[in-house]
Amino acid sequence: MLEVQAVSKAFRGIHAIEDVSFRIEPNSITSLIGPNGAGKTTMINVITGVLAPTRGALLFAGQPIAGRRPHQVASLGIRRTFQTVRLFDKLTVRENLTVGGYRQLSGRRWLHRFLPMNLGDAAGRRRADEVLAMFDLTALADEIATDLPYGTQRRVELARALMGRPRFALLDEPAAGMNEKETAQLVRDVRRIRDEGVTVLLVEHDMSMVMSVSDKVVVLNFGRKIAEGTPGEVQRNPDVIASYLGSDDA
Repeated sequence: MLEVQAVSKAFRGIHAIEDVSFRIEPNSITSLIGPNGAGKTTMINVITGVLAPTRGALLFAGQPIAGRRPHQVASLGIRRTFQTVRLFDKLTVRENLTVGGYRQLSGRRWLHRFLPMNLGDAAGRRRADEVLAMFDLTALADEIATDLPYGTQRRVELARALMGRPRFALLDEPAAGMNEKETAQLVRDVRRIRDEGVTVLLVEHDMSMVMSVSDKVVVLNFGRKIAEGTPGEVQRNPDVIASYLGSDDA
């Protein structure tokens, strides 16, 4: 589904990521982990077109995407969430989801200024109701999304990302700030997204979540890939233990 081929991104000569390569198979959950400053969010920004790589190639379903603008990447069926909650203020949960169903046509983003507040056509509203039920959010559909507890707002973001029937979802630290119960629900939600046929790239610091939900884990440190494999293989990798996971004997 996604091939990252020797990708580097430098800022004024300083490499945030350097010669990173990995593959993500269709209908899988791959986690990208590493210490703060390892280059994880830079990698997401390069994949989604927020940043252009300094060098290297990105292939999505065999199609080159390096250097494309964010709306062009999104038009291929790629969606993302962010480290901080970014819901639409004063809109209900259902309205937030319905906005997520709009596709940007031919880059004409100015059209969104004129969207009616009774958002969406009948098909869009039906899809919103379907996704609300999928995430057990139906009872909250008419609540103002930003008035909800933090963990629930995070789940609304995940639901919104699924609205446009994406092929690929990048989730940037979705468990940040969540308690244990909320994180357990998030694990179920991520699996539910995968079960909808969406390939997932997860950036996360919660190792219990990463190890329980991932098919494969890619580890970055100081912008370079130091390990890649199954959760068990990564947990036993001495470089990963030394740089990130730590030792029980320490």
